[in-house]
Amino acid sequence: MTRSRIVGTLAMAWATMTITTSGFAQETESNLGIWEGLWVADAEFGPRLGGPVTLHRAGDDWIAEVQGERARVTLARQRDGTTQWRFAVSDLGHFVGYQVAGERDVTGHWFQPPGVIHNYPTATPVALAPAGDGVLSGTISPLRDVVSLNIPLTPDPDDAKPGEDRYRTFLRNPQRNLGMWFRIESAIADGQGIAFFNADGEQLAYATNIEAGQRFTMLIPRTGMTMDFSRRARNDAPGFFAQRTPAAVAALVRPAALDDGWQTAAPATSGLDEQLLLDMLNDIRAFEPEQLRAPYIHALLIAHRGRLVFESYFHGYHRERTHDSRSAGKSLGSVLLGAAIRTGAIDSVDAPVYDFYGGVDAFANPDPRKARMTLRHLVTMSPGFDCDDDDYEGSPGNEDRMQSQSEQPDWYRYTLDLPMRAEPGSADIYCTAGINLLGGAISKATSRSLPRFFHEQIAEPLQMGHYHMNLSPMERGYLGGGIRLRPRDFMKLGQLYLDGGVWNGHRVVSADWVRASAAAQSSLYSEGDYGFGWWRRDFRVGDRIIPTYQAAGNGGQMLFVVPELDLVVMFNAGNYSDGRTRGAFRDRYMQGGILPAAIAAE
Repeated sequence: MTRSRIVGTLAMAWATMTITTSGFAQETESNLGIWEGLWVADAEFGPRLGGPVTLHRAGDDWIAEVQGERARVTLARQRDGTTQWRFAVSDLGHFVGYQVAGERDVTGHWFQPPGVIHNYPTATPVALAPAGDGVLSGTISPLRDVVSLNIPLTPDPDDAKPGEDRYRTFLRNPQRNLGMWFRIESAIADGQGIAFFNADGEQLAYATNIEAGQRFTMLIPRTGMTMDFSRRARNDAPGFFAQRTPAAVAALVRPAALDDGWQTAAPATSGLDEQLLLDMLNDIRAFEPEQLRAPYIHALLIAHRGRLVFESYFHGYHRERTHDSRSAGKSLGSVLLGAAIRTGAIDSVDAPVYDFYGGVDAFANPDPRKARMTLRHLVTMSPGFDCDDDDYEGSPGNEDRMQSQSEQPDWYRYTLDLPMRAEPGSADIYCTAGINLLGGAISKATSRSLPRFFHEQIAEPLQMGHYHMNLSPMERGYLGGGIRLRPRDFMKLGQLYLDGGVWNGHRVVSADWVRASAAAQSSLYSEGDYGFGWWRRDFRVGDRIIPTYQAAGNGGQMLFVVPELDLVVMFNAGNYSDGRTRGAFRDRYMQGGILPAAIAAE
């Protein structure tokens, strides 16, 4: 997700929270310290529909019922012999599923409209199974649209004027790291409320004081809702503290053995240096956030020699909670392309792009170079489009600009219409819109929606559970990033590649595809730093250089594959728009803990 969409509605809400006042009320004596402490506001904006769903036969028809809503189900036979089941519940979402001939189950997705905080539509898997004669049932588990704001207030008497109730502060927000955009640094309380200021002394917001020293409230525009901030103790503030209790960990435990395909083991049984991992875990748990630019690690998982050996969660996250992958989802796009080639739906990575979309003449800015563009150019970020995510003002193909074009919701057409700036393959430029085009090619070649192809070729064979796939405004799977997977499930993509394209005996992509994906194909920011949708990075441990390749996304979403050490490492984090901090904790824990622990096992 990009800058304009990261801030989204909530950013506009924050910007308009300032209430015009005639100045702070004059206090006869200072109340310094009355607001001291941590203040938290939690809000949930949806979804408006979810839970158990039942389909029952009514004469010649089928009727769907969910949360008291009823909808007629339509059935249609498909070319591949399956039967499509579809129903819509007003504007709250719709279901599309498929039933294989001779089977009773229906497998599909619930398509959820955009929310307030998560402003993409999403596709979530739903399985319907027989529950009696003429009855199918399942569960819709949509993406929760939630936000948590954490504001610590520390008395600041040194910078306060006489009688002024002044505080140092910053905003922590695990879902979006909104503090990086708003940059509040100080606050001054008066008799009616509390005002927040940036480093330049500009008032950014004024919150109404409902109960002095106990609660204040802010209005969130567009929703008609207010967010109430109240005092929270450590145990009630998982969005702020890494752990409720920062006590030292006595020992590392074996990750839970679940029915998800992972074999698990305690780190010591795999030969890893357990003390190094313990020190790292204690360091993460004990960290006290005293500033905005503090680590925000949500999950850390390690697999060694094919077994999951380390699994820890922080800031209220847990193994069943899906996490935003951001641009790490681009690597999934590469996996999907490799799967389409392995199944024969696409002949080659060198297939011309425009052949999947009706030819060059069907689009604006005709250019002979477009006919020479191949899928290889898309997956290596070298299509030649005037598409540069690092240049918002000058590049029409910038992801933000594409997503802001409300008059053109078809992001495939928007990209294909772009002018060219270089011969395909001659210029390596970070271009999200280009790699997203892979989705359209895969859908057309397989006669499958992208959510359906992902579910059949990736989610089911890799034994993935719950997930939420981001969609474009036209409800096409978005390969620019942001799919939400459970951490143990996203980790499987790394193990899949470490094992040459096979997960528990099931081949998903070819070994050749894995090798090409990990090899140097492009040079985006340094020589040979990009393969087929995967980044290449070397780490130095002592005098040794350890090569890795990784899926990487904003905020600290990092999935490392380390063939030399038979190792897979994954971080989920919330340091969005803060590359300095996530780079620091990546190097601290990879170079200072995880890699040395694995070297000890050689």
